[in-house]
Amino acid sequence: MNTIPICSIIIVNYQGLRQTKDCLKSLQKLAYPEQQLDLILIDNCSQDESVNTLGQLFPQVRVFVNSENNFAKALNLGISQAKGQYISFLNNDATLDSHWLEILVKLLETNPDFGAASGKLLFKDGRINSVGIQQLPNFYWQDVGFGEKDSGQYNIEREVEGLCWAAVLFRRECLENVGQIDEDFVMYFEDVEFSKRCQKQGWKMLYTPTAIAHHEYRGSSKGSKLTEYFCNRNRFLYLAKHEPLQLAASIHTSDFFTNKQYDLLLESLFVAIKKLYEYQKPEIIEIVLSQLSEKLAVIYSHFKVDRIFSRLQVVGKSRKMSIAIYDHGLHFIGGGQKYVVTIASLLQNQFDITFITNKPVTISDLESWYGLNLSQCKIKVIPLQFYEKRGMQCIDSSIIVEDMKNPFDEIAKASKNYDIFINANQLEKVKPLSPISVFICHFPNTFRNHHFGVDNYTFMIASSKFSIKWLDKRWNLQPTFMLYPPVEMETVKVPKEKMILAVGQFEAGGTKKQIELIQAFRSLLVDYPEQMQGWRLILVGSSIPKNPYLKTVQNLLKQGAGAIELKVNADFDEVKSLYAKASIFWHACGLGEVNPQRCEHFGMATVEAMQNSCAPIVFNGGGQPEIVENRRSGFLFNTIEELCLHSHKLIVNPDLLAEIQAAAYQRSQYFRLPQFESKVKHFFEIIHQEYATIRLPNPADVAQMLDKQLTVDS
Repeated sequence: MNTIPICSIIIVNYQGLRQTKDCLKSLQKLAYPEQQLDLILIDNCSQDESVNTLGQLFPQVRVFVNSENNFAKALNLGISQAKGQYISFLNNDATLDSHWLEILVKLLETNPDFGAASGKLLFKDGRINSVGIQQLPNFYWQDVGFGEKDSGQYNIEREVEGLCWAAVLFRRECLENVGQIDEDFVMYFEDVEFSKRCQKQGWKMLYTPTAIAHHEYRGSSKGSKLTEYFCNRNRFLYLAKHEPLQLAASIHTSDFFTNKQYDLLLESLFVAIKKLYEYQKPEIIEIVLSQLSEKLAVIYSHFKVDRIFSRLQVVGKSRKMSIAIYDHGLHFIGGGQKYVVTIASLLQNQFDITFITNKPVTISDLESWYGLNLSQCKIKVIPLQFYEKRGMQCIDSSIIVEDMKNPFDEIAKASKNYDIFINANQLEKVKPLSPISVFICHFPNTFRNHHFGVDNYTFMIASSKFSIKWLDKRWNLQPTFMLYPPVEMETVKVPKEKMILAVGQFEAGGTKKQIELIQAFRSLLVDYPEQMQGWRLILVGSSIPKNPYLKTVQNLLKQGAGAIELKVNADFDEVKSLYAKASIFWHACGLGEVNPQRCEHFGMATVEAMQNSCAPIVFNGGGQPEIVENRRSGFLFNTIEELCLHSHKLIVNPDLLAEIQAAAYQRSQYFRLPQFESKVKHFFEIIHQEYATIRLPNPADVAQMLDKQLTVDS
């Protein structure tokens, strides 16, 4: 050997100050030129002082910090930084005899067909830890000679199937030729998998008895449970990658199955199937998935098995995540409906979205009503026979009593066909069966009662502080976050007219108080006939057919007062035009009510009016005080008399009216679409990332989880 090659030695540390210090001390005694040694320490996110202490004690060691606690990734980082022609992996709980490195370098220098070499690895008590690794039946592997007394039975140099990486020396050319260590393995079995790839590339592995190392077995992995977990998990990954047709058969020979650790089994197979998609041809994948389905159906429900394969399609990017949005009132025009339809319009490019409704409605209806593009969304109508038989247009959950079958089980059943199920309008009796579920609550209309399903949702979104208050009071629940409704109704400015506008559904229960508004306007006409000259009241809202409340309103108008007009089921363009022309906006929902659910839960129509510089005069209850700053950007009233007083003040004072209109416009900008869009997209992007990404297990978290299981089992 003309020149002595540089050797890099990579040691991975995780909170192992004592072991790593002993390991590095042994390297100081190597019979190898110090200037030809490249010592690398990779720290796996230790929380103790080991990195700083070791750096001070061993200044010749180059220290790098890994981005996560992943042994395989740490080795890859070390390799990327290594300067040597030969690269050693050395466990931090191992120590080397002084001639270990010298012997192995000479062996590899004279045996160019060998990609790696190692020697006799002994326990501290002198028993054998490993003299190579070999395959057992059912694709398990073991260290040759493990636990045996060293009586010279392995004192012959020989080629082996693989080598234990507690102390091993690789030729750089071999590592570069075979490729990166598979980081999905995290720790354990990564040496077996890499050996398999070495064999496929024609690299041999050599064992020699003269190179001695000592190993504090499992000194760095904190016990056998963690080792068993990763060895069993990674066995599935190995098979998916190299022996796919054996994957299904390996289920019943796994320790997870034998020990009835079915959750760990399912989690490991999920990752293995992902590996299958990454490395196998479509025809092989099809065969293996069929075999797995058959095996898994015996252990788990078909529903659970289908969900695994369905999610993997998202992970593998062969389909978008699917979202079902259920709104039992989607066939009506309303603020709650606009809220969720806007969510759909924002997400339709990234997700496959289907609206579920109980009554016929079309995408073109929704686009027309709300001025949104929903071209990539679909609609699925699921009639509920309980309500159909009774001819009910409104789906009222409160009439379902305890001894009745839950009619909303039909919706629950449909929800399992989607990755995300969104209950858009707080119908509390739908229990989600999708992997991820979102409950949108504008107000908890009922108390906790029979068939209550809200506790089963993954996330909850509230649309106002008012909603949050009553969620706590009625259901003892807190939302994941609050999301004010999006309002985007600003129109082209036109001259304002002497018009008071009220926008709200003609609900059968009269909650929008159109009758009271008519009475208020008539009072103004009577009390201030000259000042009210030319003023008119326009009542705009949607209605179901044969609406008794609307009929009452119409009959009331027949009694006179031609300055009041009804616009029932007006289209979007007409509503926009009315907003642009109106000077004052009225909203009386909640007036005279005791039940808080009959208040306006937020007040989208109020914001729409404010965006068009209408001066709002709204009832002082529900979510309205969150919108209108009293006497600054509008007025809040508690009685009809106050409504009339504030209205008259604006009508007779054009400067004050203009001032309030301008302030209302400024305030309305807080509730624009960009804020809503940012929150919605951020939230669903997090969900997508979590669902479409398989997180590698953190050994520390796994160890904690296994300790808890052990405590429970004992």
